[in-house]
Amino acid sequence: MTKLPVTVLIPTLNAEAHLPELLDSIAWAEDIFLVDSRSLDRTVDIALERGVKIVQRPFTAFGDTIQWMLDVLPVKTPWLFIMAQDERSSASLETELAKLFRGEPDCDGYTVLWRLWFMGQPLHAVTKNLRLFRKGKAEVSPVLVNEHFIVRGKTGRLPGILEHKDSLNLYDWYEKQNLYTTWEAAERIQGKGREEEPRLFGNRLQRKMFFKRFFIRLPGGHLIQFLYYLLKYGAWRDGSTGLAWVRLRLWVHEVGTLKEREMRRTGVIPKLPSARHGDFDPRIMESELQKQLLPELCETWKKR
Repeated sequence: MTKLPVTVLIPTLNAEAHLPELLDSIAWAEDIFLVDSRSLDRTVDIALERGVKIVQRPFTAFGDTIQWMLDVLPVKTPWLFIMAQDERSSASLETELAKLFRGEPDCDGYTVLWRLWFMGQPLHAVTKNLRLFRKGKAEVSPVLVNEHFIVRGKTGRLPGILEHKDSLNLYDWYEKQNLYTTWEAAERIQGKGREEEPRLFGNRLQRKMFFKRFFIRLPGGHLIQFLYYLLKYGAWRDGSTGLAWVRLRLWVHEVGTLKEREMRRTGVIPKLPSARHGDFDPRIMESELQKQLLPELCETWKKR
C-alpha cells in the first residue's frame, strides 16, 4: 500500500477492544503515534506488536493531551491527522486522502465527515469535524473534554467518512457520559476552556455553544431539540435505535445542566473523577522515545 505523507496521532486509554481495527483502518499512514494514559489492558502490548510508536503520560485533559502531542512528538511528515481510539478510517476517507495528496493541497486544514455509531449501528447522524492539518498550523482548545481544533490558515472539506464507533455497549456509554458531564459542568462554572462566546448568529462553534448552554433552557427547548436531532440528523431513518439515541442525547444535556445547577447552588465543585487507569509500563518507560520526550517523568518513575 502506498503510504500518504500523514502522521496519525491517537490518545489512548484502555483501547484494547478498539486498537486492532483502528490500526488496520489507517494502514495508509506513513507514521502513527500513541500517547497512552496508563492503560490497564493490552493497549501497550498491541502497539508494540504492531510496531507503533508509543509513549505514556498521565492524563490531564483531552485538550492538554492533544496539544502536548502537537507540540512535542517528533513528527516527520508535513501533515497530521488526529483520531480518537473509538474512530475508524473508512475506505471513502482513504480514497479522498489519496486524491488530495496526488496534487498539492491548497488549504492548511480539512474537515471530514464524522459518522456516529450507536448500539452497534451506523446512524444517519453525520457532521463535519476538523481532523487533518499541516504540521505547525493547528492548536486545540484547552478543555477537559469535547475539544475542537483551530487552524491558522485556510480550511477545506474532504467528503470521506470517519467512523465514530462510540462505546462498546450502553454500560460503557453511560459511564463515559457521567464522567464527561461532570467535567463540562465544572468547567462552565470555573469559566475554563472557552475561547468563543456562545452566539446564536455566530460561527458554527459559537452556535453550537449557544445551543448547548442557553437554548435548551428556553420554554419548549427540549421539544425543539428533540425534533432537531430527529429531523436534522435524520435519526428518524434509524428506527428504534435512532429514537433511543435522540432520547439519550437529551438526557445527557439535562444531566449536565442539573450538575451545573447543583454545583452553583451548593458552591461546591466535587473532586473531578478520572477514568480507570493502571501504572506505567516498564517497557515504555525504559524506551528511548519516552526518555527523549519525558525525561523528568522517567527519572521520577525510576526513583519510586
